[in-house]
Amino acid sequence: MIDFTNSATIYVSATEGNDAYTGFAPHPMETEIGSVEGPIRTLGRLMKLLTGLRVPSRGCPVTVCIEGDHFLDAPLDVSLSPALRAAGYTLSDITFEGYGEGRARLIGGRRITGLTPDTFRGVPCLSVHIPEVKSGAWHFTDLYVNGRRAAPARYPREGTLRALAVERESGPSAWGPHLHDGSRWFIADKRDLDGIDGIENATVSFYHYWVDEHSPVESYDKESGKLVMAYRSRYKNSVVYDIGAASELCYYLENVPAAFGRPNDWYLDVPNGMLYYLPEDPAATPEALELLAPTISQIVTVVGDPQSPVTGIRFRNVDFICSRGDYASRSEDPSGVPAPVPTPEGYASDPQSAADAYGAVRFLHAADCAIENCRFTALGLHAVEILGGCERIRIEGCEMCELGGGGVKIFGGAAENDIVNKTSHCSIIGNNIHHVGRRYAAACGILICHASYNEIAQNEISYTDYSGISVGWVWGYTESTTFGNVIRKNHIHHIGVGLLSDMAAIYLLGIQRGTLVEENRIHDVVSAHYGGYGIYTDEGSSYIRVERNVVTNCKTSCYFQHYGAHNTVRGNVFAYADGGVVSVGTLRSDTHVGVVFEGNTVIAKGNQAIYHTRAPGPFCYTLRTSRNRFWNADGHEPILYFAHTKEGDRPLSLGEWQSILGMDEGSICAPPDGFTALPDARIVYQ
Repeated sequence: MIDFTNSATIYVSATEGNDAYTGFAPHPMETEIGSVEGPIRTLGRLMKLLTGLRVPSRGCPVTVCIEGDHFLDAPLDVSLSPALRAAGYTLSDITFEGYGEGRARLIGGRRITGLTPDTFRGVPCLSVHIPEVKSGAWHFTDLYVNGRRAAPARYPREGTLRALAVERESGPSAWGPHLHDGSRWFIADKRDLDGIDGIENATVSFYHYWVDEHSPVESYDKESGKLVMAYRSRYKNSVVYDIGAASELCYYLENVPAAFGRPNDWYLDVPNGMLYYLPEDPAATPEALELLAPTISQIVTVVGDPQSPVTGIRFRNVDFICSRGDYASRSEDPSGVPAPVPTPEGYASDPQSAADAYGAVRFLHAADCAIENCRFTALGLHAVEILGGCERIRIEGCEMCELGGGGVKIFGGAAENDIVNKTSHCSIIGNNIHHVGRRYAAACGILICHASYNEIAQNEISYTDYSGISVGWVWGYTESTTFGNVIRKNHIHHIGVGLLSDMAAIYLLGIQRGTLVEENRIHDVVSAHYGGYGIYTDEGSSYIRVERNVVTNCKTSCYFQHYGAHNTVRGNVFAYADGGVVSVGTLRSDTHVGVVFEGNTVIAKGNQAIYHTRAPGPFCYTLRTSRNRFWNADGHEPILYFAHTKEGDRPLSLGEWQSILGMDEGSICAPPDGFTALPDARIVYQ
């Protein structure tokens, strides 16, 4: 007889399992003594069984083979209570993997069935009555159909609406002390919303700066046009267009019944408990549609404690599907600027990169864990989050797509935190991360904050609304725990869709000794206004090496250094950008070398300069250049820089750049080897 003494494999099957079985056989079978052996059915039974097997005297590695769809109303909690840990129990060396003909699916929600043909607001569609919604027992703001995010009915269907007035209006300039003057309400143009019902049950959204803000509508006064949001906006709004910051409040509403009518639209009528959905394919039958609505924000939690981390937990060939996307941000601003108004109710966005949003799989105080060949899709927030006190977590060969947030978030302890909260030596290798930020546009493909010695290699990251890879969470030259990270051989493309500003394919921040960015291929980066960069070393970025990357087709610049110290940019190819191909900020009075720029190939196009600065005057203190090759795609000698004179901007040749400003040694103007193999001299925004 197979039991825990002679088997290290447990089987869980949603189709053939029974919690009365022992779980030591993959399929039901009759034993020699006439009993029936087979897989268990539920994950709840599995965790009780694993806890029983992990008594102090039994610690061999265990593999859990999972088959079928498992719908969760609570996260699969791979951890032990403090009392069991104190008694010597462990929960380590467990591998969860799919088996059988189909992939195992862990689903953080419920399947909605019973759809029937209906008509809503004159639109033929499908509908279903959900009693739990009407009673208030279940409310959801995300819906996934056949693995894709369905669209909440949006008003207006195209474009945005402009506010007439906002709370805390502080003039046309948003920078300085005004940046954090968020709004709780604004005055809408009543003509825009005349005849639109259901506004009180809608969500208001808008994009500005580098974030997207979302809040339930708390109230709307039809007489005054005053719309009050449940959450205060993180940053300032304005009723005028600010070229530098794009702070003008241009908003739209979601879950508005009058807007229902486009393919893939859905609307939830909460008072009546009715869900309406308009399929993308008019011929689709209810049987051909899998509708999933979330019940939980997290699907798996792997949580230890500082003195007893969970170790050796692995997931292979498992799909993680469906999680909640609604949350309020309560993070303080990471730059240390206090909020002008306390907001116990929460903010409408995180300060940057949706950094506080949950991951469907969470690691906290865990070590030597892995996720391999898994698929994350139809999730409300991030796919994976690796938090404080984690070491050697590996994410490899996974696909992450159709995510409301980002792909992988690593967020460890800051410099002032206890050492037990430090996070390091994690690997994100060979993953395909695409079509993320579907609900929270500011989410990144990969985000690393307060973590060191991590490797991000050989990933393909594409079709994000904000930055592809973002590393660092300290502004300026203060102490940071983000250092020694390697970003190597990634293919990062189609980053940004023109919604947000101040972004890049690879974004770096703060002092990062030992961080290396090498051999990445980057192209097609599009921002809303300013800041659509290929590689961006932002405030305080220092001691970083940027080597042998190929960066093309960027809206603003292929490389931009805001301010920093002693970075090396060497052996790269930078080609084609709407602004200067290479930009260096001179908004500070730093007198140290910011960038050593040597051995690079830089190709401009048209009447575009090789170098650009965001402020008047030369940037001789911050930039040192030598042995570079410059060219213009039109075949003529490139313009190195536009010098600011009383008569206007004067173009400088390489010789003038060298002789007048003394800015270069040993560079040449010549077409690079293999120039015809480079992309065409054009920018294509899709």
